[in-house]
Parts: sequence; structure tokens; C-alpha cells
Amino acid sequence: MEPLRIKSAIDTPEVSFDPGTLRFCISGISHPENAKEFYTKLLVWLDEFFEKNQDKQAEPITLDLNFRYINSTSYKYLREVLRKLTVFHKKGFNIQIVWQYQVEDEDLLEEGQILLSLPDIKLNHQFISYE
Repeated sequence: MEPLRIKSAIDTPEVSFDPGTLRFCISGISHPENAKEFYTKLLVWLDEFFEKNQDKQAEPITLDLNFRYINSTSYKYLREVLRKLTVFHKKGFNIQIVWQYQVEDEDLLEEGQILLSLPDIKLNHQFISYE
């Protein structure tokens, strides 16, 4: 399966989903003109990945999130990504979420804490600050 790579633009984050390393990253600014179209690409790729990788359930998959800014529409679709990962986690996949944020950006930390504590999202996660 081919990796999913989307270069960042002024209003869209960089995406790097690598099935070889099982490291999936979304980083940068997320306020695309059409968030549904942008995030649907990620959701479709994830469906294909999990369908083709049932034998890799024990290997840890890391989703690394490092936003400088995320608007409310993107946040809604990110929630859908995390819901999908929760479904796969319930099917036996070992999934870890890493939410990175700049140390002074308490708002972004709080957004991640709220998102990852929602009742429909049950994933192992950690918050990592950086300068």
C-alpha cells in the first residue's frame, strides 16, 4: 500500500501516513476551504489501510498530531478520524495518539484534551509540549 502524502499549503496541514513505519502524522495549519474534501481523503486511506493490514494488529500505530492552528470545521473532521481509529482499536489494533503543542499554546492543548476525552473516542494518548 502506498503512503498518503499531502504537502502543506497556506490553509492545509501536511499529512504523512506511512504504512511501512506505522507512523501517521498531521501537522501545521488546518483551515482548508473544503475540510470535508480534505479529511475524506484521510478517512478513505485509513479504511483501506486497516482492511489490508488485519495481520498487523499487534504492531503499534502512532498518530502524531501537531497543529499550529485548527479551525472548528477541521476539528469536526479530525474527530471523525479519531472515531474511526477508535473503531479499529476496538478491533484489536494498538493505536497511540501523540498530541504535540507549543508550550505557550494552552488553547491548543485544551482543544486536544477535550477531543481525546470525548466518550466516543477511546484511544491511548499523550500530550507533548515543545518550545
